[in-house]
Amino acid sequence: MSGAILLTGATGFLGMDTLARLIDRGDEQLIVLVRADGREGARERLAAALARLYEDPGPAQARVRAVQGNLLEPGLGISREDRDRLLGSVDRIIHCAASISFDSPLEQARATNVGGVARVIELAQGIAARGCLRRLAHVSTAYVSGRHSGRFHEEDLDVGQEFRNSYERSKHEAEHVLREAGELPTVVARPSIVVGHRASGWTPAFNVIYWPIRAAERGLLREVPARPDSIVDFVPVDYVTDGLLALLDDPEAAGTYHLVAGEHALTAGELAGLHSSLVGREPVRLVAGDTAGLPQGAEAYVPYFDVRCGFDDVRMRAILQRVGLEKPRPIDYLGRLIAYAHRTRWGKRPVSRQAAMDLVS
Repeated sequence: MSGAILLTGATGFLGMDTLARLIDRGDEQLIVLVRADGREGARERLAAALARLYEDPGPAQARVRAVQGNLLEPGLGISREDRDRLLGSVDRIIHCAASISFDSPLEQARATNVGGVARVIELAQGIAARGCLRRLAHVSTAYVSGRHSGRFHEEDLDVGQEFRNSYERSKHEAEHVLREAGELPTVVARPSIVVGHRASGWTPAFNVIYWPIRAAERGLLREVPARPDSIVDFVPVDYVTDGLLALLDDPEAAGTYHLVAGEHALTAGELAGLHSSLVGREPVRLVAGDTAGLPQGAEAYVPYFDVRCGFDDVRMRAILQRVGLEKPRPIDYLGRLIAYAHRTRWGKRPVSRQAAMDLVS
């Protein structure tokens, strides 16, 4: 009989979608590590996440157990009793939790993204010492590539790159910690920019590519400092979850895998033109320059419209081919992302994941 799956980051976007998919599989014990004040607080945070996923979260809640913990604390802040239970029951770990802010001070980002990984590894080593660990799946980002120009391959990590922000740098450093952890059955998933579900558009978070698109629709952003041929690589959350679970299940998977649009990625010029045709507005102008003078908040996201790096995903495509999955093309689902954003007034009228899916089923 399979052991339990421990999921971190279940209250975040990708973590919530992963949790829903694991619940829908219906045949596994699920434990989520939740930052909270006390066990009751952990249960309440889990219940809030499930309410964003399901119209009736009761049946799902019965299948998941919340454990209070904290990436910043020694031993993940897990009580001795809970730790003993985890060591005796968990055989797979999915580590989605991270600080995803682009403007956090570097030491703050490192505390969560690097220190947190080290503490998850420590727990994984304890499980492995009992001979039970089947997989540690860590979610990184394709943008450990930083400002690298040219191809960035799945086996690449240090290519002399500089970084746009503390998020990229800290995730890069976290991968080094994983590589130095010794013999653990580890896989690293590197998604590019994660956007809403390809069929329903569902997302609880409207950032990165959404922010400039919304600002352009409101007339707040008329020019973007980017070249028309810059690469804007984004992927729907369900594709990332597909890939992550495929890596979790494949006994032969090992190392690093890109979950990216790759050859299907739009250029900045194509994205601006496609958005313009979908909403009936003049496209933003792509101009030479820097982020000075942009609306407040734009400076964090606009650099991702001026990326000179293309991502290779040969290894990931081989895994997906084995399970009969294909990579979606952004041009086929961008309209659904924008329609969902408009329908929910950019998140002001939130819709559960289930309700959003019901609209397209």
